[in-house]
Amino acid sequence: MANPFPAIARRFAPCPDDLRPEGLTQAIGDAIPFVDTAGLRIHTYTQEAVTVQLQAERRVANHIGTIHAAALALLAETASGLVVALNISDESVPVVRTLNVDFQRPASASITATATLDTETRSRLQNRPIGRVDVPIDLMMDDTTVVQATAQWAWLPAERLDLPI
Repeated sequence: MANPFPAIARRFAPCPDDLRPEGLTQAIGDAIPFVDTAGLRIHTYTQEAVTVQLQAERRVANHIGTIHAAALALLAETASGLVVALNISDESVPVVRTLNVDFQRPASASITATATLDTETRSRLQNRPIGRVDVPIDLMMDDTTVVQATAQWAWLPAERLDLPI
């Protein structure tokens, strides 16, 4: 099981900016079917940052009509996992270990999650066959922070995993 995410980035890098999100979203949805099921859309997809958007729709709403907490956590997990996956080797697999989510206000409109990695962290991911990293994620509604999160990811060679799927 090879890491498909760097190849997806290389494949869509030459695409025009207005067409890239649609192609990225479809390709990543093929690799992670739940991305498609959840209705996530990939906007930025680089080794430095990944931005994922979720539209405020009834299917992701909670009992008070705002975006469900689980949907917001999914958005944070997806953005952080993708930025890690873009920085590890093609033979490695990222695995989420923890997700800490600080809900600051209700999400009543579309949300954009951005996960970023600094140069030192990217170098560690790229140069070690196994490790752990904490990834900060900001979830924004327009210019307002609605959630701040941190995901801890591990990465290891694919052959070290015994996966049922």
